[in-house]
Amino acid sequence: MKEQKKKKLIAILLLVSCFISGFILFSTSDKNTKRLSTLSQADSLIQQQFSSFNIPEDQISVGTTRVDSNFYRKTYFVGLPYRFSKTQFHAELNDALSPFGIRTPARVTFPQKNVNIQLSYRETVIRTISLQTDPELSLQQNDISLLLAFGDIPESQLISQLNALAEPIPLVLKIEQPMQVQTLKKELNGQYASVIFWFQNKNGDDLIKTNPEAARARLDRLQDISPNTKVLVTQNDAAQLIDNFNKLTFVDASNAQLLHEQLGKKSFLEELTLLQSNTQTFLALITGTETTVEWLIQKLPDLKKAGARIIPPPKMNL
Repeated sequence: MKEQKKKKLIAILLLVSCFISGFILFSTSDKNTKRLSTLSQADSLIQQQFSSFNIPEDQISVGTTRVDSNFYRKTYFVGLPYRFSKTQFHAELNDALSPFGIRTPARVTFPQKNVNIQLSYRETVIRTISLQTDPELSLQQNDISLLLAFGDIPESQLISQLNALAEPIPLVLKIEQPMQVQTLKKELNGQYASVIFWFQNKNGDDLIKTNPEAARARLDRLQDISPNTKVLVTQNDAAQLIDNFNKLTFVDASNAQLLHEQLGKKSFLEELTLLQSNTQTFLALITGTETTVEWLIQKLPDLKKAGARIIPPPKMNL
């Protein structure tokens, strides 16, 4: 009898375990899968991707194909410049649609490298996107420059994150004395390709702005002990002061947009977005923290999708 009770207990426990597992699986998949309420919702998601990649409406045309008496399938024909990344568009589109259970198989045709993407929902192709290379179009790119300013050398993990971006975004290290340059260069030991130094006073203010004579003396010393060093200049009329220091390289940040963590994430990201359409400045000087670097890494792909190209900051003409 005892053996029979044990078997019954094991069977009950197994049944309860199966029920719990099934419930967890059902509730998890239900949370992760969104519902496609109408086909027009798929059209809205497609339009969002067009907008995200800054594709103008005049490069998009729509055709319809009658499948049966109740269903017409739309095909989006999209003309794109040669250097446009169709692969990236496909990947981003898939990420946007897969939560709705929409698959996006694609076929590439050569030599034009056109890409036809089918949107398949419940085993039915509901939409087609044809990405076609148009030789008459040129990729519209907006050049922007970004600088990250730190009070000291950032942590190795932060440097690794910035190196992984593979973009010409210099570190700006704040210093008071010329001898700090050699110390910091030795400590960095080539971990980061582009480093600029920014002379400041004890209060953290730009030394060239607040005390030109002291700045001139320190630049003179820096030129002797560490030629070819890059120095940040934020003053508009500093050309006369730096004119004699031809062994140093001066980076012009006089028109830079100042971005920092205190702006809050929303304003910070909005200012970065506006940077590529700003006619007065294309340069941002960002106060570097773990948070601002995280925001920058998050926003950078969107900027590049919209046509931004990261370039080194401008040098001053001596």
